[in-house]
Order: sequence, then structure tokens, then C-alpha cells
Amino acid sequence: MGMYPPHLPDFVLHGYRKQIIPDNKLDDAQLEIRCPLDNGRHDCKTISTCFPANELDRLPLELIIEVLLQLDIPSLTRFRGLSRRTMELVNSVRQYTAIIEHCPNIIRAIVSIQADGFDCGTLYRTLCTSRCSTCNLFGDHLYLIDCCRVCYFCFTQRAEYFPLTSREAYKLFTHNANLQSNAKSSRKLFKLAKLPSILSLPGRYARAWRGGKLQSRRLQLYDRRAVVQSLTGSGLPQSDKTTGEPKRFMAIITAPVLLNGGREVDRGFFCLGCWDESDEKSKHSRIKYMTEELPGHIAKYGRVVERPRMPGRFMHVTKD
Repeated sequence: MGMYPPHLPDFVLHGYRKQIIPDNKLDDAQLEIRCPLDNGRHDCKTISTCFPANELDRLPLELIIEVLLQLDIPSLTRFRGLSRRTMELVNSVRQYTAIIEHCPNIIRAIVSIQADGFDCGTLYRTLCTSRCSTCNLFGDHLYLIDCCRVCYFCFTQRAEYFPLTSREAYKLFTHNANLQSNAKSSRKLFKLAKLPSILSLPGRYARAWRGGKLQSRRLQLYDRRAVVQSLTGSGLPQSDKTTGEPKRFMAIITAPVLLNGGREVDRGFFCLGCWDESDEKSKHSRIKYMTEELPGHIAKYGRVVERPRMPGRFMHVTKD
């Protein structure tokens, strides 16, 4: 779990930042090797220079920054790799530099899986929030198909975070749109819809204690909400294994909260006292707390002590 420096508050000693058993999400996909930043080689295809950087300099810097904030991260990364001047322009975007400084793996993941359904400004604003998009818990992950915060329970259980393969998405799209045209026209309409999607990375996904699932091929995965207008009644396939379902983990990455205009970051803590707990509404080993929330949690459920005759295991106690 790691040691903390002595100047931290005492309550932080009752928390830990990472799960001991990895979940095999994008965090575990060797992103630093797959996508080394700043070398100008990863996914930096040559872009037409009919509008070179010296032409851009005729525009006010504030306007350039607003335009760059509306680019998706893969496009912004390619633009940054064109020249020293374009690199300087992108580096002048405060929101981008805050993300790079505090969570570079999120940029690496987005570029690697080609998540282009949202822009840099949206990513920054999402990282400045803390709550899960579908419940009131701390959302310590990002669902990268449409860039929303999500907690562990929601991304492993809720329908909207179970992405669809190309075949599944096409079938549901044509059914939902009541398309009566031929297959060729239907596929053309499906492509024109430009539904949010990613291209997954090969690797192991889902809980390691279940062995994880090795996925050797890259899958085009689509956001279920974008395909199915109403999730009510659409149901989930019987093949859904929740915490053991690989597709639920392929677009998920751990995400800290950016504070004070991106100058600081809160990565949150799991509670040691909840190590063996399993109540999703109160105490659970999977609930993560922002640093300012952990003291209130400990005050509510009791101080954290080591379990008798069980070295290294902890619990909450309400009485001395």
C-alpha cells in the first residue's frame, strides 16, 4: 500500500490509493510503452500544412486556445507533433498542460484507443468534477467512450457502461431506427451517424482474481447510450459477467480530481477499515473517498484499528 510522508494528516494513514488486486483496466495496459509522449512518432501522421503555424500567428492567442480546446485529444496530439511552433501553441493551453502534468496516462489511453468523441475542454471540465455520473459516490474512473466520471459499481453493473461491438451496435442501430432500406444503405447510415466509439487495446481485462480475460484482437466498441435511445427494456445480454466482463474494462481508466484550476490534484483514498466490507451503500472495499471526505467517513463508522490476531487486516470500531 505504500508509506506516506510524516507531514500528512493522521487519517490518511488509514487509507490506501490502489487496490492490491488489479482490475486490468487501461491503467494496466502498459500505456507508457504503447504511447510514449513527446517523441513525435506515436499516431502523428503527416497533416497538410496548407495552413502553417506562421499563418496561425496572425490570430490572437486567446482565439487559438479556444479553437484548440475544441479539438479531440488524438487530433490535438497530432497537431502538436507537427512542429516546434505547434507544440508551443498546444503547450500554451492551460487545461491541456494541467492534464499532462497530473494524469498523462489518461492522454496516453485516449490516443491509444482513438477516443475522439469529446474535446480537450470537455475532458478538462470532467476531470475538475468528482461525482459519478450516475450516482453520488466519488467517481474515481473515467469512461473514455464519452468522457464521463463513473464509480466502480456503476461501470461494472449499469447497462450504459457495457459497450457494444460493431456487430451488436449495427444490429441495435438499425432496429432502433426502424430502417427498411437494404443492408448497404443501412451500413452507410450507420457510418454517417459517427457514434462515439473506441478501438480497444489487446491485453487482459477484468478482475485478476478471476484470471482476467485475454483479448488478442482490437475491438471497435460503441457507447450503448448513443445506439439505444432508451436503455429501459433494452436489457443486457445474458453473457454479461459484470466484474468478469472484459468489455466493461476496455474503456475505463483511473482518474484523479483536478483542483484550483488544475494546479493541484486529489487522487483519493480507499479506507483500510472497509477492507473486508461489502455494503455498497455504506462500507465497501471498493468505495473511494476524496481526501476531504475520509475524516467524515471515519468519524461516522469509527476509528480504524488492526483486527485481533489478524496482522495487516483492519476494521472500524465504534467503542474504545
